[in-house]
Amino acid sequence: MTKILLLNIPSSPFPSNYPPVAISRVIEGIDPSLNCDISFFNLDYYRSSDEEIINKIQTFSPQILGISAILTPSYAYVKKLSNFIKKNFPNVVQILGGQMAVISNIILLKTKIDFCVIGESEPVFSNLIRRLQKDNYDARNKENYMDINGLVFLHESKPHFTGYEKEDYHNGMRQFNYKLISEFTSLDNYIHRIDGQHFKDRLINSNLNDFLNLLYHDNRNKNMTSVFASKGCVNKCSFCHRFFKGYRINVADEVIDYIENIKKDLDVGMVLFAEENFGTHIRATSRLMEYLKTSGLNWGAGAVRVKTVSEQIIKEWKEAGCVHLNFGIESLSQKMLDVMEKRSTVEENLNAIRLCYKYGIITIPGLVIGMPGETEETLEETIHNLSSVVPDDISVPFEVYINYVQAIPGTPIYEYARRIGIIGHTLEDEEKYIESLYDVDANDLRHFINFTHYEREELAYWKYYITLELIVAYIKKHGYMKVFKYKKTRVYRIGLIYKLLPRKIRKFLLKNLMIVKFFGIGKLVYVYKNKIFLQNPMKFKHVDRSIRKIVQELPVTLREDEVSTAIFKQGH
Repeated sequence: MTKILLLNIPSSPFPSNYPPVAISRVIEGIDPSLNCDISFFNLDYYRSSDEEIINKIQTFSPQILGISAILTPSYAYVKKLSNFIKKNFPNVVQILGGQMAVISNIILLKTKIDFCVIGESEPVFSNLIRRLQKDNYDARNKENYMDINGLVFLHESKPHFTGYEKEDYHNGMRQFNYKLISEFTSLDNYIHRIDGQHFKDRLINSNLNDFLNLLYHDNRNKNMTSVFASKGCVNKCSFCHRFFKGYRINVADEVIDYIENIKKDLDVGMVLFAEENFGTHIRATSRLMEYLKTSGLNWGAGAVRVKTVSEQIIKEWKEAGCVHLNFGIESLSQKMLDVMEKRSTVEENLNAIRLCYKYGIITIPGLVIGMPGETEETLEETIHNLSSVVPDDISVPFEVYINYVQAIPGTPIYEYARRIGIIGHTLEDEEKYIESLYDVDANDLRHFINFTHYEREELAYWKYYITLELIVAYIKKHGYMKVFKYKKTRVYRIGLIYKLLPRKIRKFLLKNLMIVKFFGIGKLVYVYKNKIFLQNPMKFKHVDRSIRKIVQELPVTLREDEVSTAIFKQGH
C-alpha cells in the first residue's frame, strides 16, 4: 500500500478561512485502484512546529509527500519545509502542486522538491503515483517520467516540462468534502457562524447588526459555508494570476444537491459562492436562483463581474436571498481600469455598486492602487466617483477594501517589473524578491514595487486618504449629527474631525504625518530634499494602456533555467 501525506501551506500570517478544497479534490480524485492510504496534515490551520512535523511524518511513514501550495508568496516557507524534510526523511518523494508551480524552475533548483504538478492534479498525480510504485519510490532516474504529461522536474540539472495533460474537469470541480476533511483537521475555520468573525472583519467600520438585519430571521444564528458554482474567470486582469485555463461551471442541479446536504448536516443558513467569477453563465445561474428562492437560505458571492449584473438581475438575486456581493472594482479611474485590463467602465462599476445599495445588498468595493500610471490625479478620480454612490440609507454598511498592487509571478505586472529591471534578472535576484513576499501584508510598503513617479514614502498616506475622503463624503450626505450618533467606530470619529479642515490642508497634513509615522522624521526630510533637488523621472506617469500589451512589446532574454517553464509565467 502506498502511503501519501498531503500538506497545505500557510499563505498568510493567520490561518485561512478558505477551505482546503484542493486537498479535498486530490484525496477524492486519486485513482482507487492505486491502493493508497492518504492522510492530510493541515499546516495552515495548526501552524505546526518542526518537532510536530517530524512526529507526524514518523508516525504515518509516507513514501510520498504532497504539498499543496496556493500562492507564490509562501515560497520561503516551502523552501524551508522541503529542505527540512529532505534532511530528516531523505527517501520520501516530495511533490508540489498548486499555483506556486508557476515558479517551478526556482522551486526545483532551490528546494528538495522532486516533481511539480502543473494544472489540475488529476490525472497527473495518479499517473505519477503509478510510476513511482513501479520504481519502488526511487525518483532519481527522471528518464522514467518523461512520458507523463503535466510534470516539471530536473533533467540534466535543468527544469524540464513534459507538456500539458488533458485536465480531469470532473475532479477539478468537486465541492469541498467537509465530512472527509473532518477526519484530519478541525473545521472551525471553514464553517462560520454568520454573526461571527468573518463579517466582523469585513465590516470593521460598520454595525454588524445592520448586516444581520438583511438576513431571514431564522438564519442569523446559523452557520455559513463555501460552495463552488464555477471555476476560473473570463477576465484577464494584468495584476491577477491566471494559472488555470478558461472558465468552467458546475452542473446547477449537482450544486443544489450539495447545498441541500450541507444545509441539513451543518445547520447552514447562508452559503458563500467562493469562486472567482460567479454568475457569468446565465442559464446555470438562473437554475440556482430558482432553487434559492424557495430554499430559505441567504447567500453571497465573493467575486462578480460588473458586466454580469443589471437592475433586473440584482432584483432577482435579492428576491432569492442575496445579501452580499463583491465586484472586481479595483479603480474608478478609467485610465487605471485600462492599464489593469479590467474591460469595464467607471459607470458600469458605479452602477453595480448603486444597485446593491438600492436593493439592500452589502458590497465592499476592493481597490488596487499603485499600478503603473497611478497618480494623485487618478486617486482623486476614484475618490470622486466612489463618493457619488454613498448609500442613501445610513444603515447600509459603507466599506472599502484597499490594497497596494503586488507583483506576483504569473501576472503581466510581474513580467513588466522583470523586463524593465525592477526585479533582478538572475535566478538569485528573482528568488530573493519572491522570498521577500512571505508573511507580508499586501498593504505593507516594505515589499511594494514602486511603479509611480513619487517616492515610496509618499504613498503611505494613499489608502488612508481614500478612506477618510469617502467618510467626508458620507458626512456631507448624512450630516454631522446623524453620523456622530449612528457611526461609533474610530475611523468615523477621526473623519468627523478631519472634515473640519479645508481639503488641501488636511491632505497635506495627512501625507506628512503618515511619512513620519511609518518612516520617521528623517525620511520626511529625505523626501522633500529629493523632490527639490533630484526631480525623479516621470517614467510611469504616462502609462495609460494595458500592461499585458506593453509587456508583449518589451524584449526578453530567457535564462537557461526558465526556457522550459517560461510559458507558466504568461498566465492565462
